[in-house]
Amino acid sequence: MNQWIGVVDSYVYPYMIYHVTHERLVFPALGIASDEKVVAHALPKVENALVTIERELADGRDYFLGSELSIADFYLLPSTFAFSLTEEGKAMYPQFPAFCRWRERMESLPTTQKLRAILPPRAPIAHAREWAKSHRPRY
Repeated sequence: MNQWIGVVDSYVYPYMIYHVTHERLVFPALGIASDEKVVAHALPKVENALVTIERELADGRDYFLGSELSIADFYLLPSTFAFSLTEEGKAMYPQFPAFCRWRERMESLPTTQKLRAILPPRAPIAHAREWAKSHRPRY
């Protein structure tokens, strides 16, 4: 479980969210243009993470640690959900069928459905204007 949490922290979240999702969804919602260099830098890293996840789940297991849910599954879910809202995510995900089956299982859980039902509509993140200045990757 700790290994998968480390994978999310090191390889999934930084590139799916901090690089691509911010550039494709967060910044444009504030009228800030996407930095294509940031996205281009991230996409091979996202693909590599998905290859690794696919390989891990290819043996048919339902969840990362086997037949039972763990924190590792729930830790990965938000990043993969947000990335699925980008055009890059929509294009990449079908290439990884075991990963897609895992996402379908995770999204169909009553807990996940309950959470999705109570989330407010997506809205611009006003304080992200500062992110574009203070810690946006530069390539």
